[in-house]
Amino acid sequence: MIKNYITCDKVTDQNSHDGQGEIEIQKVFRREELKGVWDFALRVTMPANSSMGSHMHGDEEEMYIILKGQGVMTIDGKQQSVVEGDMILNRPFGEHGLLNNSDKEIVLLIIQASNKTV
Repeated sequence: MIKNYITCDKVTDQNSHDGQGEIEIQKVFRREELKGVWDFALRVTMPANSSMGSHMHGDEEEMYIILKGQGVMTIDGKQQSVVEGDMILNRPFGEHGLLNNSDKEIVLLIIQASNKTV
């Protein structure tokens, strides 16, 4: 199966995980389309000065891949600058959030896998 993440349908999320502003989400692959442990693959666009608030998932691993832009990632209470090309692994039950504190948008892919058996 081939999908183009640029042309997938877009939805907006206001104040994602109690963050700031409106982000754009493209659900490229959903759980029902995937085999194995994959939950989803999303393309997310975050305008300048927006954020995904700090949050945690259950027994899933989530990877953020920064395609464009820069910001500040919070992982388990620690902040670190992230830039284009960075791949951030959010561990099961770990707390994480992303702030776009720049004047340009951030574009990232988010891929999540579950530790549950299929």
